[in-house]
Amino acid sequence: MAHGGGQVPVYCSLCEESTRIEWKCLNCDMLMCDKCKEKIHVKFKFAKDHKVVSIEEVGLHKDEIDFSNISCNKHPVQSCVMFCKSCVYLVCPLCISETHNGHGLVTIREGYEILIGKLKTRGKNMGTNINELEKRKEEVKDVDQTELSKFENTMKKIKDQNVRLKKEVDQYTKKLETELIKKWEDVHRCTETEEKEVSLLIESLASKKSEVDDIIQSTDGKRVFVDSVGLVQSMEETATSPDTKFDSIPTFIPGQITSYNIGSLENISTKGEIKIIEQFDTEISKVIYMAACSEDTLWITDQKVLQKVKIEGRSLKIIDQKDIRIYGMACTPSKDLLLVTKGARLKQISGQTGEMTESKYEVKGFKETTAVHVNSDGKVTVCALSGKLVYPAVGRCVVIVMDKSGRHETTYEYDRHGNPIFTNVKNITRTKNGNICVVDKLSEDNRSRVVILSEEGDVINTFNGHPEVNTDKKTFKPLHAMTTPSDNIIVSNLNNDILFLLNSSGNLITWFDTNKIGIFDPYTFCSTEDGHTYVGCVAPKGSNDKAKIYEVDLL
Repeated sequence: MAHGGGQVPVYCSLCEESTRIEWKCLNCDMLMCDKCKEKIHVKFKFAKDHKVVSIEEVGLHKDEIDFSNISCNKHPVQSCVMFCKSCVYLVCPLCISETHNGHGLVTIREGYEILIGKLKTRGKNMGTNINELEKRKEEVKDVDQTELSKFENTMKKIKDQNVRLKKEVDQYTKKLETELIKKWEDVHRCTETEEKEVSLLIESLASKKSEVDDIIQSTDGKRVFVDSVGLVQSMEETATSPDTKFDSIPTFIPGQITSYNIGSLENISTKGEIKIIEQFDTEISKVIYMAACSEDTLWITDQKVLQKVKIEGRSLKIIDQKDIRIYGMACTPSKDLLLVTKGARLKQISGQTGEMTESKYEVKGFKETTAVHVNSDGKVTVCALSGKLVYPAVGRCVVIVMDKSGRHETTYEYDRHGNPIFTNVKNITRTKNGNICVVDKLSEDNRSRVVILSEEGDVINTFNGHPEVNTDKKTFKPLHAMTTPSDNIIVSNLNNDILFLLNSSGNLITWFDTNKIGIFDPYTFCSTEDGHTYVGCVAPKGSNDKAKIYEVDLL
């Protein structure tokens, strides 16, 4: 077809891409490339009955269609003479006079072209749908392959965990057996020794008794007076039994086997990515603790200066400031701020007046508190120490849950075997299922661990970092842990720009290198009720820069 002095290319009716037309379906009135003829057209309904001819033969079939002897469906003896567009129906003269008079009547050839046009449109749409379905089929196939890979990987992890647990169980069982054998050997050695001592005493007494019996039965009066004097004196000396206090063999109390110490199948709502939404500059060099008291208001501190800042666009406006030494803080549902300072009682700043007072939350009998967390229901969880902050630890370290009135509900201190759980708790968070997560400092050089307790007080997990991140030179030094809006646990790490993401049971989901997205030295976190998450950082050591806060999205 001529157009502007050239030929307009003719495309395949199905793929609309190929200009190499090889075939035409006379039934569909469609031009096709070789690929679409073999792959797509054959999928049309009744395609096997269609007449498909080579493009070279198209001219031979132009006049093949005959409309002259089409019988009327309603009046079989009549031939159709028109096509009713209103009813989309072939009609004969009787049909026109009885029903279709006044309708949109056209010639049969025109009706044929109308229907062919509609078929072409439908065919084109079906071709498009087939293409989309083919794409979807490939997508589904890709999903299947991806999920198969995940299935195989997860199955391997389960089996590896099975092997590891069996090995650890065998090792621990062997340790218990060794301890029990030693206990028995100690007890048996003591009983054997005393048994020999008692036997010697029995022999000595038996010998003296025999001598006594001989004297009593003797008829020699002189012997009674001579021999019995020394014998009576020796008999008056009390034979003392050793009466050793034996250690009893300990009783074995079987531990509970749960999904916590084996593992569980969980759908994790994260793609292992972190994205910066907004960046804010502060007026302090370190954001060590941070708490959100509303959707646009944060409390931040470098441990010496406490600031209340309001988010206004991309800026932070200071609306309150206090000079106070702080070791932890958390907001209550009523927007009051609880502070960990020196001493056994938390301080409180009113969300309405800004006045600082002594709170009702106290740990009597302990020297000081070291961390605080507030649940959405208002319950306050604190850590308390009775001794000095030295290593190895001296004194008691407990985690206490209080109700809104300050009454102590639960105290966590020992595991099932009576061993202290904590050394020095620096940070606390809780998950929706009641699990308690603490950052427990183990040594002066900040080596620490993350301990997960169930609400019943069982230690269900201990996270000690990841070998890809933590080495002998870069030990695991967690700083702060926070429960995310999706009920996972995010943990910062002192040694590098790494954030660990754990599930609510303390199992590692993934870790982020925040350096790659421009977040340096992340330290602390907080989140608002509607799910905004903030990361507080510290400025580089020795620089005059101010610390930054980032609003992030955990994808």
